[in-house]
This record gives sequence, C-alpha cells and structure tokens, in this order.
Amino acid sequence: MVSGVFMIVFGLLAVFSPAATGAAVVNIIALVLLVAGIVRLVQAYRSRGRVDTMMSAILGAVFAGLGVLVWLNPEIGSGFLTALLMVFFVAHGLWKISTALRYKPFSAWLWLLLSGVLSLIFAWMMWQQWPLSGAWAIGILVGLDLLLTGVVTVILALAMRRARGAGSLDTINL
Repeated sequence: MVSGVFMIVFGLLAVFSPAATGAAVVNIIALVLLVAGIVRLVQAYRSRGRVDTMMSAILGAVFAGLGVLVWLNPEIGSGFLTALLMVFFVAHGLWKISTALRYKPFSAWLWLLLSGVLSLIFAWMMWQQWPLSGAWAIGILVGLDLLLTGVVTVILALAMRRARGAGSLDTINL
C-alpha cells in the first residue's frame, strides 16, 4: 500500500514536469555510467597482472566515456534512453499482464491487466515517433506508468486486505 502511494505521488510529479523529469533521468544515467566507469578503472588498476585487467580497463573507459558524453550531450542520452524505455515498457507490460493472469482470483486483477496493456501501448506510441519522442516520452510515460502502477498496487492491496479479512486468503505466519 505504501509503495503504491509513493508511486502515485512520484508519477504525478513526473507527469506535470516531463521536461525536468526527462533531464533528471538522463543526468542520473550519465552520473551512474561515469561512476561505474571510474569504479571499473580503479578495479583494473588495483588488479594489475590479472587476466581480466585489460577488459576491466576497457569497460571502465567505455562506461566513463559514455557518462561524460551523455552528460555533455543529453540529446544522445535522451534518444538512447528512449529506446531503452521502449524495451522497458514492453517487458514491464508483459510482466504485468502475466502477473494479472495469476491474480485472477482477486477482483482487481483486471486493473493490473489494463496497466500492462497500457504499458505496451506506451511502447508503441514511442516507437511511432522515435527518436523525437525522447523530448516528451521519458517524463510523461515514466510518470504515467508510475501513476498507473501505484494505483493498481493500492487497489490490489485493498483487495487482498478484504480477502484476508474475509478469511479467503491463507497465510503463513513466521
């Protein structure tokens, strides 16, 4: 229930400020790449003489270089991130649909199914306008996905609470 409420709040924030959300996400990705690259380079330096030293150094340089490139040119990062976002929405949508089918005994399973279908529609919308979709997609679609997943999580939590209160759900107390 609590995680659902947090997802709703962050989803609303992202939807109402998609440009800021998109820029923040791209900058976070750039920072993660840069830090991962530096860590790899340090690891390669500390493990001199090992077989994987050269590979760690190359990967570290590539990660750090990509981080700097994305930081200095967010449009490249936005286009690439939009492509990754399309893959995420397809995978997340399929996961939600398969999970919804497992939750059929609960009355709210259709909401999770709808959320999964909407994730697939988001991926299709982005594909139709890619790479231009990077300007709006990251903030709006991540926000909508967070919002819908949060609402579904709250609805499922309430349905499970009702089922547990009615005694129709078996649990194991540890």
